[in-house]
Parts: sequence; C-alpha cells; structure tokens
Amino acid sequence: MTVIVLRSAPDTTGIRFSLDARVVCVPDSSYANITGTLYVGEQRVSFYSLHNKIGFSLNYQNIVIHAVVRSSTDDEPHLYCQLDGPFPGCQSSVNGANESEDEDSEDEEFAELKFYPSDTSQ
Repeated sequence: MTVIVLRSAPDTTGIRFSLDARVVCVPDSSYANITGTLYVGEQRVSFYSLHNKIGFSLNYQNIVIHAVVRSSTDDEPHLYCQLDGPFPGCQSSVNGANESEDEDSEDEEFAELKFYPSDTSQ
C-alpha cells in the first residue's frame, strides 16, 4: 500500500468534495484527533491539516471498505475506511483467516481510519 505523506496542501485538481473533519486512526496514530480538511477526488482521498502542516493521500485501490456511520450510542457520525495494509504511525490490526491443517493461511495487516466531520449535517 502506498501512502503519500503531505507537507503542504494537496493539489485540488480533480477534487469533487471537501469537508472539514477530524481524523482518527484506530486504535492509535500520530494522526489522532488532528483537525483538517478531507478531500475526495477523482483518483484519491487526501487529508491535510493546515494548522499541523501534515497530511496524507491514499489511492482508492488502497481502501478496502468504506462506510458512512450514522450517530450511535457509542460513537459520533463519521466516514469509516479500512485500508489494505499498515498505515504510517498507526498500529495495524491483523485479520487472520480461519485456519485448518490443510489450508495455508496468511494474516493480513490492515489499518482503520475514521473521519469525523466538523459539521455533521454534511
């Protein structure tokens, strides 16, 4: 998986949607609770914090699952993304397949990101 670390705001060419948000890497990250802007473009998703001067870009093929999570009793509304590999500065989870003696199984690392919008009406 390729994660592009940004030290300046991403190129906005091809951006279809942007949203002020707070990013959280599950379970922990150097990006925990950083507020910035989420950019959804034609080829990638980017997040950049002007205040912290740090961000990242991910190509869509690196996002395995994504979902809009509505408000629940244990979490705020957010955009959930599961990535197909480890994320820099984020503790990875391991997804082990059900094993049997006849099957070779491979544990796959993945990371989870949550983007919490500043304005939940969007």
